[in-house]
Amino acid sequence: MASVIQLARYRAVARRDLPLEIPAGDSDLRAVAVLLWVGSLIRVGLTLMHRQEFGVEATLALLCVLLLPRVILRARHARDTARQ
Repeated sequence: MASVIQLARYRAVARRDLPLEIPAGDSDLRAVAVLLWVGSLIRVGLTLMHRQEFGVEATLALLCVLLLPRVILRARHARDTARQ
């Protein structure tokens, strides 16, 4: 066996001088969180309106409705205190 490892032709050496322009903020994640929360709220509402049992899906939706705002507020608080 040869002790030399050859790179595949499609691989390139990483360049460290390229700037990483990552936009500040989490506006995309905020929109996704709002859509998840609204969808979960609709799912829980339908479960209650039709008097169904809370299965796995409805229980996870209820957890999203209850815990997602707390997670978002906690992340916002951590971000605001980190700036100070």
